[in-house]
Amino acid sequence: MKPRPDEVRAVGYVRISKADRGKTDDEQRLSIRQQRETIRHHCEAKGWTLVAVHEDFALSGADDSRAGLGQVAALIDGGHADVVVVRHVDRLYRKAWRLLQLVDSPDEGGRGWDVVSVEQAFDTREPEGWFAFAQFALFGDYERRVIGKRTRLALAQRRREGKHNGRRSRIPSHVEDRILALVEDGMSATAVASQMERERVERPTASSKAWHHSHVTAAAERARVRRRGQVLADLL
Repeated sequence: MKPRPDEVRAVGYVRISKADRGKTDDEQRLSIRQQRETIRHHCEAKGWTLVAVHEDFALSGADDSRAGLGQVAALIDGGHADVVVVRHVDRLYRKAWRLLQLVDSPDEGGRGWDVVSVEQAFDTREPEGWFAFAQFALFGDYERRVIGKRTRLALAQRRREGKHNGRRSRIPSHVEDRILALVEDGMSATAVASQMERERVERPTASSKAWHHSHVTAAAERARVRRRGQVLADLL
């Protein structure tokens, strides 16, 4: 059945990025439900027909293979929906160029989608809405880059202070210090790994079937980091 000339058919899209193992499935999906309700209320207030709401659970906005987003694309590209409604544009993508690609015309290499953000109050079917969309897209990308820079600087500072970044090692520090000494004495990482096996030293992870040269390399680096940290502490 063809839509009425004045009918607007909307498809909603909702997403959360990561699953939290410390929460129940219902608690994790609270944001999904909130996004759905926001979209439904907006469409009702506008008098639009909400064709469907598709979701992606625990998936990154950088993932192009998202099933929910693929279903949205099928409805829009197939002419079964006119506009994509989201609570916030970062549910679609976080990178500015990907967002702008969605709304650019096919003649310019884009998808030609019309997007409405409820919380940001814009509609890209209007020039003013497109401009607001572009501003939010660029700001979101800028914010992502600032956070990335701050994280890199913080990790670099921890390394300078001799602190280990990442998961805590199961290898005792005194074993790592001994491994470093063996490596600095000229033993290869593979030879050190074989010696750890012969001495039946506890393996680095519960799933490890044997010591591996990569375990030795990582252990030696952690020992170096600790040594640098101790030197720095002594100087201060």
